[in-house]
Amino acid sequence: MTGISVAVMTHNEIPQFHWMMEALAPAFGIVDEIVVIDDFSTPECVAAIRSYEDKAPLRFYQRALNKNFAKQRNYMKMMCRGDLIFFLDPDELPARQVVAGLPAIMEMMQKLDIDACTLPRRTILHVASTPVHPSRIDPKHPGILQDFWEDQVRILRNLPHLHWTMRLHEYVTGIRRGYRFPHQPEFALLHPKTTAAAKVGRTLYDSIHMRHFSRMKNSIYKRLPWRRSTEWVTAAVPF
Repeated sequence: MTGISVAVMTHNEIPQFHWMMEALAPAFGIVDEIVVIDDFSTPECVAAIRSYEDKAPLRFYQRALNKNFAKQRNYMKMMCRGDLIFFLDPDELPARQVVAGLPAIMEMMQKLDIDACTLPRRTILHVASTPVHPSRIDPKHPGILQDFWEDQVRILRNLPHLHWTMRLHEYVTGIRRGYRFPHQPEFALLHPKTTAAAKVGRTLYDSIHMRHFSRMKNSIYKRLPWRRSTEWVTAAVPF
């Protein structure tokens, strides 16, 4: 197992997938594969995804989400061949510095024995019924309802002891040593979200059984000793 994998789960996000692939384009010659696990999207969405097969090292698979995000991510991990896996959602835009810096990130993680890295994700919720290209979103516009940052585990070494857990609000277990990228735009995943998309997402989340219990378990698990055992490494950004 060598190289770098990008792993993406999709479900009927045609414009968002195009924008994400535009952001990844500088890495087409860097990454060894872009593994797409599709939740049986429409034929139009599948065609849009597979249109990149002759432009990028894309590998396309379909697997039903079955309302379990952790199992879907674990399947993505299993299908990846690289030593390093960069997990992305199709509505997230990675920063150019992070995309270009993936080889340096992998070198740092191997040298310092780091299992996983968090990236800052900036979510901007705005009033709209259809997707809007992120470059057209003005954070100061009165239509912006929320603008917040959070850490997301998105870069993993392909190690057998790392697993995603929780069918909703999933997170990674088994991280022994981790690294947090600072909350700065040059490292951020930009995550624009329309009010229409947020409504669809809430409907899905509400349909997942044990939703509120999952949230309670998530809160409890974060306080368990094995959750506190992660050693967060202090090191300079590797690029």
